[in-house]
Amino acid sequence: MRKSKLAFISLVTFSSVALSSCKGPTTQEFMDKLFPNPWDALAVFLAFIILLIAVFYFAYKPVKKLLKQRGDYVEDKIKTAETREKESAKLLNEANEEIKAKRIEAMGIVEKAKEDANKERAAILEKAKEEKQAELQRTREEIAQEIEASKDEIHREIVSVALDASSKVLEREVNSKDNEKLIDSFIDDLKEDK
Repeated sequence: MRKSKLAFISLVTFSSVALSSCKGPTTQEFMDKLFPNPWDALAVFLAFIILLIAVFYFAYKPVKKLLKQRGDYVEDKIKTAETREKESAKLLNEANEEIKAKRIEAMGIVEKAKEDANKERAAILEKAKEEKQAELQRTREEIAQEIEASKDEIHREIVSVALDASSKVLEREVNSKDNEKLIDSFIDDLKEDK
């Protein structure tokens, strides 16, 4: 308000100085033309004051109120954004912590799976060894049976050959008592050779 008064006074002073320097009517005549009648000047002044009051109530206050509402709205939005930013930062931290926990859990699951796989592998290898040992034992038993069968076969053939040879040597038929003596002596001879 003070600036507008100073501006008005400056304008009037400038106008009066400018007009006084021009050729033409005198200053008194100019002043008479500028302020012709004091009552008219007072009426103009009062009209100007009423105009200022009307502008103040009908333009300045609503605009000021609108600007205040807009400022409050913006401030509220800023506070809401800050609150949401804090909440989102908190949620982000929680999510990161959860991701870390899930990664640790996943690594634990992988390690457990590896451990289980190693145990399963060891069990499979142990089972394969046992099967191999059992197969080897069966094979040895079969070989031992075959050897025994072969020994029995060889023993029978030897006895048969021995009986044939002894009956030719003795030129008589060998009875069972003689046969047992010959077989026993032959078996004793074989045992001694070993």
